[in-house]
Amino acid sequence: MTLAPIVLFVYNRPWHTQKTVEALQKNELAEDSHLIIYSDSSKNDNDFPQVKNVRDYLITIIGFKTVTIIEREENWGLANSITDGVTKVVHDYGTVIVLEDDLVTSPKFLKFMNEALYKYNGHENVFSITGYSFTDDVVTDVDSTYFLPITSSWSWATWKDKWSFFNNKNGDLIIQLQKESLRKRFNFNDSCFYSEMLSKQHHNKIDSWAISWYSSVFKKNGLTLYPAKRLVQNIGYDGSGVHCGDAQQDKPLIGFNYILTDNIIVKKNISLLVEQILKKKNNQNLLSRLKNKLKKTLKKILTAQQKQLLFIVISKINLLFYKKNVGKKSYVDKSVHVLGWQHVRIGTNTLIGEQTWLNVNDKEENVDHIIIGNNCYIGRRNLLSSSLKIIISDFVMTSNDCKFLGNNHIYSDPMRPYILTGTTNRDIQKIGANVWVGAGVNVLGAVTIGHGSIIGAASVVTKDIPPFSIAVGNPCKVIKRFDFKIKQWVSVEFFDADKEALMPLEYDYIKVLRQEGKGFIMPKMAATSKFGDLM
Repeated sequence: MTLAPIVLFVYNRPWHTQKTVEALQKNELAEDSHLIIYSDSSKNDNDFPQVKNVRDYLITIIGFKTVTIIEREENWGLANSITDGVTKVVHDYGTVIVLEDDLVTSPKFLKFMNEALYKYNGHENVFSITGYSFTDDVVTDVDSTYFLPITSSWSWATWKDKWSFFNNKNGDLIIQLQKESLRKRFNFNDSCFYSEMLSKQHHNKIDSWAISWYSSVFKKNGLTLYPAKRLVQNIGYDGSGVHCGDAQQDKPLIGFNYILTDNIIVKKNISLLVEQILKKKNNQNLLSRLKNKLKKTLKKILTAQQKQLLFIVISKINLLFYKKNVGKKSYVDKSVHVLGWQHVRIGTNTLIGEQTWLNVNDKEENVDHIIIGNNCYIGRRNLLSSSLKIIISDFVMTSNDCKFLGNNHIYSDPMRPYILTGTTNRDIQKIGANVWVGAGVNVLGAVTIGHGSIIGAASVVTKDIPPFSIAVGNPCKVIKRFDFKIKQWVSVEFFDADKEALMPLEYDYIKVLRQEGKGFIMPKMAATSKFGDLM
């Protein structure tokens, strides 16, 4: 199997670019893949420093078979740059995998894309592959992979013969879409606004290669392969991207084993499910846009005193509805202190112990900054202080006095009061499924504690802990791993790294935990003293 080249389009976001490349470097096929990077030139003087920072980083990239950097001398814009770059690369190589600079991939992403390119090569109706998924949150059974008649711009791959149909002139299609039945099909049963986007593109109100690609595929009745769970995460929902704005962030990726389907058809049940998901999402986005418009209007007409009064009133109203973010059978003690309830989400059958503090720092519109899963026990006097996100997966148990500090104080300038310098706001801290955190543990910064792990009391975690580990100390170090071959914890010096292949991925692990913990109800008395001494 000949591997497809990876084409990455970057501009002025060094942090996003680095995260995208670092994720690719962890992919199984990275060392055997060609990476081709198109770096667009700055639009103006303000963007120049960040463009330079990106380009300074690009020349340090290793971990691929080859790294080719094309630095544009003029600003092409994303649409023109992608159209030109994809056309050249797919002409030279026959296939292409396309990413933008805000897409973090799972370690299996390249394997999935290349295997799918190989399997469906030559099939008349298969036009593209994507690592994105609409069904990531669907609990019911969904096929491991499935086809839809819509494309995705959040990671995609195609072949030379299919890209040859790309056409950014679609005036004929716009005329045809005046027919209601065709327009409805083009808009995926009215679950998307594709016809509106196409019209705006045609009248030069937006500059989108993606709607032109979808239109080209639509004309040929083409299909796109999707995985049931995402193999790519969009980290561009922070206002830094061209088209992402400030919508809700994607959740971090979980492990997922896929099977490429042999059914090259659109299954009605999956199509209807995705339509419902998209309709709900687009309705939420519409309400969010209306809300932001109202905010801007009020900011212009209200005095500072009126704004402050309105803020207090809205905060009190929001507080009445916070329970919508708390799942069934969960208990949050009345002594728990929360700053930013609208940015906190708590799963089902979860306890939050008394005097715990959930602190949301930089609050972003429609973003859950603190996410606590199902069947969790958060002990008494815990502190969760978020950067971009703190994610506590299912079945996590923490003892008393634990601290999860997702952000770091900025201290680069000692001539300024540290209380005014602020904190980092792009870090993600994740605690995997069925992690047991001992009393007094501190977890600091953008770290991940892998699923099935145990952290000893009073430990200070400053680096990632791999799955199924026992780790202790300050700084926290792994002392044991679980050997699935002999079903025992073994000292880390006797653990063969090859045995990690036997460990279940988090997605599969959670399925087992749900089965084992079926029907268990968390005892509320463990989280509060209000019931007195019952024993």
